[in-house]
Amino acid sequence: MVAGGGAAEPYTTLALRTISRHFRCLRDAISSQIQVIQRSLGEQEGIPRLRYVDQQLRKQKALQHLGVMRQAWRPQRGLPENSVSILRAWLFEHFLNP
Repeated sequence: MVAGGGAAEPYTTLALRTISRHFRCLRDAISSQIQVIQRSLGEQEGIPRLRYVDQQLRKQKALQHLGVMRQAWRPQRGLPENSVSILRAWLFEHFLNP
């Protein structure tokens, strides 16, 4: 009150710039990590991530049908594993803007 109503304005402007810079750095770091993961999942070969996940699930199912015996039937909780994998891939693909 002694300094006046606008005395804090330069400090708030500086604080907003600093916070914006930190969030921009965080956003850039997350984006670079997403790009690294995309390359490791085969995106550099032009295969979209969802197709890659689908191919991996098909391979797992084929291996299960070839000789791996499934355990006794039990009631299913939540979504099937392949649905969860596809939804998780979509979430990571749209991480910054879901």
